[in-house]
Amino acid sequence: MKEQGLTFVTEEDVKNLPYFRALVKETLRIEPVIPLLIPRACIQDTKIAGYDIPAGTTVNVNAWAVSRDEKEWGPNPDEFRPERFLEKEVDFKGTDYEFIPFGSGRRMYVPYANLLGETGVTLLLNFNFKLPNGMKADEINMDVMTGLAMHKSQHLKLVPEKVNK
Repeated sequence: MKEQGLTFVTEEDVKNLPYFRALVKETLRIEPVIPLLIPRACIQDTKIAGYDIPAGTTVNVNAWAVSRDEKEWGPNPDEFRPERFLEKEVDFKGTDYEFIPFGSGRRMYVPYANLLGETGVTLLLNFNFKLPNGMKADEINMDVMTGLAMHKSQHLKLVPEKVNK
């Protein structure tokens, strides 16, 4: 869809872009928005990884650690490699427990992922992005601050230039 000289992308368009979807998933795997999910309570006695968890126990899920499990993601889980999502079909919907950037169950928030895809492709179609003031890519600070939500210790600043079509 075109409007005001810009090309807009829909969710249907994003479904036809497997590598872009893999790129978004890998970004969320490496840098989950919320590293510790909302605490949950077990509703029945459960056994996980050999541990007995009694009903009523509060459970905290570390999404950051889950997304770096070598058993699920292979060697070098800290390496940014979107291709892993072309090799392994997992989704945001919370049923693939090795990939839960938005949690699982009734309290998860998947529409954010869909919006991220549409917005990301729309931006990439309409703009070229450059680093400011002659900055080089290897000078980008990738350190994060820990807390309830993970965010960069220094904001990434980009200069958008409209693509001439």
